[in-house]
Amino acid sequence: MTFQEDFPPRRGGNAPVNWSILHNFFIPIARKLCFRTIPQAQRALSNQLHKVFSFFV
Repeated sequence: MTFQEDFPPRRGGNAPVNWSILHNFFIPIARKLCFRTIPQAQRALSNQLHKVFSFFV
């Protein structure tokens, strides 16, 4: 049984892979900063790159 995972909604080059990598980095950062939802974290951190990059150092 398959769930159509071989046919993603986003097509074209490396874009789906790049987005999945970014999301896999972003979700744990949002959890560590105690945001309740992912959209809430995206709105709060969209222009706060210094907070996001502080987790990588």
